[in-house]
Amino acid sequence: MDDIPFFETSSHLRLEDHRLVTGAGRFVADLASEDTVHLVFVRSTEAHALITNIDFSGVSSPDVLGVFTADDLGLPDIPGDSTAMTAPDFPRPHLARERVRYVGEPVAVIAATSVAAGVDAIDGVWIDYEPLPAVADPKASITDEIVLHPAAGTNVAARSELSVGETQDVYDLVAEIEVLNQRLAPNSIEPQVILAIPEDDGLLVYISHQRPHGIRARLAQFLPIGEDQIRVIVPDVGGAFGMKGMTYPEHAITAAIALQLQRPVMWAERRREHLSGGTHGRGSVHRVRLMGTADGKIQRAEFDVVADVGAYPHNGSAIPMFSRLVALGLYQIPSVAASITCVVTNAAPTGSYRGAGRPEAAYAIERAVDAFARAGGLDPIEVRLANFIPSEALPYRTPTGALYDSGDYAAALRLAVDLVGLEDIRREQKRRLEEGTDPIGLGFGAFVERAGGAADSGEYGRVEIDDDGRVVVRTGSASSGQGHETAWAQVAAAALGVSPEDVTYVAGDTEQVARGMGTFASRSAQLGGGAIWRTAHVVRQKAIDLAAELLEANPADVVLENGVLSIVGAPGTEITWRELAAAADERGLELSAEEWFVAGAQTFPYGVHVAVVEVSLETGEVRLERMVAVDDCGNVLNPMLVEGQLHGSLMQGIGQALYEGVVYSQDGQLLTSTLMDYEMPRASDAPPIISERLVHPAPSNPLGVKGTGEAGCIGAPPAIVNAVLDALAPYGVTDIQMPLRPATVWEALSRNERITVD
Repeated sequence: MDDIPFFETSSHLRLEDHRLVTGAGRFVADLASEDTVHLVFVRSTEAHALITNIDFSGVSSPDVLGVFTADDLGLPDIPGDSTAMTAPDFPRPHLARERVRYVGEPVAVIAATSVAAGVDAIDGVWIDYEPLPAVADPKASITDEIVLHPAAGTNVAARSELSVGETQDVYDLVAEIEVLNQRLAPNSIEPQVILAIPEDDGLLVYISHQRPHGIRARLAQFLPIGEDQIRVIVPDVGGAFGMKGMTYPEHAITAAIALQLQRPVMWAERRREHLSGGTHGRGSVHRVRLMGTADGKIQRAEFDVVADVGAYPHNGSAIPMFSRLVALGLYQIPSVAASITCVVTNAAPTGSYRGAGRPEAAYAIERAVDAFARAGGLDPIEVRLANFIPSEALPYRTPTGALYDSGDYAAALRLAVDLVGLEDIRREQKRRLEEGTDPIGLGFGAFVERAGGAADSGEYGRVEIDDDGRVVVRTGSASSGQGHETAWAQVAAAALGVSPEDVTYVAGDTEQVARGMGTFASRSAQLGGGAIWRTAHVVRQKAIDLAAELLEANPADVVLENGVLSIVGAPGTEITWRELAAAADERGLELSAEEWFVAGAQTFPYGVHVAVVEVSLETGEVRLERMVAVDDCGNVLNPMLVEGQLHGSLMQGIGQALYEGVVYSQDGQLLTSTLMDYEMPRASDAPPIISERLVHPAPSNPLGVKGTGEAGCIGAPPAIVNAVLDALAPYGVTDIQMPLRPATVWEALSRNERITVD
């Protein structure tokens, strides 16, 4: 079945958009009834403290139905363990007991008839704290001078060491840098929302989430009911970006209170809660050392990574391992050493955020490659070309264990150079330098992404023909805005000869979809789409065989086109899908197929992004003139959807490079608690984007697709920062940390003097 030729795709308009833009979409918060109870959390104002007393005797409003602490709910702790590490001494209580470990940690929860009543009632809850010293800097946390989890006796939640290949005593060329991937807040348009409704036989949960089956299993771990008694429905989702694929204390708390009160209970995260108490992305420091020959050949790379997982490691501890897998980027470097240390701090827990480990890795290696080239007085383009893994070496197993599947990395770089107009930019740079006007710079961000999740993970797909002759697809890949409804319809329609409008998409309901892994790690098209493609062809063959029987023809002569089945060269022999469904029902046949599709390998989309910037010498403002993005995501199901994913992820990458950053004071107080303090890019900040694609199909799945949803936020940050350093090199600026706000750039300029250029 894997040898079925790829179908010709088009930029079919999104089927889901009509309901979304006309206000007919249904999000979790739209589903609250008049008797819904609303939760408001009382959150810690201290970064690190002992809880000496909680007094809620001042809450007297008749609109408050209850105030709950950890003892009232009796929920077991969330284990500190993850897929990447075992950390039994770092459990996370659903509500803080005895000690709080970050500003925003939930300590108590108020159940009220309205959010407003709950917010008003917060003033009646008094919590007495005994403050403890706090540590917000991950490098300082390693010293264990302040220990967050006494049972662990250390702040180090996990350590990992990797050493592959030989090293030598002396190298001709050595470059060493330290780069920070600052904490980021995901800030989806729709924050987290959950609505739990008790039913006679269990619990109905509406939730804005990326993994309906996964969150059902997690809830069952904490609640006094079985997984088979919980039905999870994910309606329309207003963005997720990784953060909605995880487990949060508020999820189980909402469900537990619903069971206790026997009423519908909703928690809708407010923006301030999201900024202080939701997971943050990134949060790591990479020290990188590249060593090689004088002509620019990199022979060894060393990485020392300190990852800040926040107060509790259960969501964010796997991400540094994702970084290590692709730490070498697109480069053929035979010798590598990598040390990873995950530490807890008095800050909100970190977790997956678009890219999850791959942006951190790409930023570190691309900054280091530019520094390596600069140290040797070499052209950064030529250094990249000299060290890229050649296309004839693919598939290629890297020293870190990744199996890169397909591509042509040098071709991507050369195309990006052509598109950006390198010679014109260099001439303009020289002119501006001679005239003393604001400089411009050019920077590259070459990257590879691991897509698909674990190689042995799979996804569920089912295709069936209903009684009306409509094609129904059921998938475990619940959409959070990517356009699955359209793409999956296109896949099934291409296999069955119908229009995408004739396909019904069913996802996000554990009762209507038998199994599911979920939507994360750029996996959906290759696994979810692959499952639909394969099962659609099983249904296709069943339909052909039945149509041949009904029309008394050879199956090889049956064609499926324009919503009917007919015999080639025999006008008037058409049979509709509805008629075929009726005939199948009469014979006791099912025109359906289902599969748990496992590709058996990850895919490795890649790209080269280029930024052109202008820097104001007077103010330090960085003006992004244009972005060039050359990507290879394998075969493309819908070019419009891919372009949309690229633009969205580019804006998030631009946000990290120039604007965004969660900031804590030294004593752990959050300084970016509102959108007045946490700056994000606006539509007006979007630069002109020039995008092109190379196509090297993935060999591991029947559609030949890779991933595309995270490309921009991986490639843009190193491209932009390298461009700024290129612009400021004549002024002696050789290092700078994100985000490149005007004050940061101005201070870097003020510390240096212009270098005289002959």
